[in-house]
Amino acid sequence: MVKKATKSFGDVMPKIEFHTDLPKVELADVLDRQFEITDAKIVRDFDSKFGKSDFALLLLTDLDTRDQCTTLCGGMVVVKKILYAMENSLLPLLGIITYDKDYYDLN
Repeated sequence: MVKKATKSFGDVMPKIEFHTDLPKVELADVLDRQFEITDAKIVRDFDSKFGKSDFALLLLTDLDTRDQCTTLCGGMVVVKKILYAMENSLLPLLGIITYDKDYYDLN
């Protein structure tokens, strides 16, 4: 009898791929600037040094140049607003991500 090789988690877990061909920017570099939020993906129960949380992967389009980049935001308010927009097929939408020292918001 041939023993079946045991698979690894990397073999069976889905990869988180999101517009991998585009530049990734830090959230701080896009704060307080209006972008078209063209696409998004919610990653649920991500295990980080702060515990489990959800975060949003965002595809941002510059309104002037039409250049695109991706960023991520784990702010609960932003995640909820993005999830609402996704569930209601509202994307793309214009938005500005802000941070007021307590929480991130998206308007």
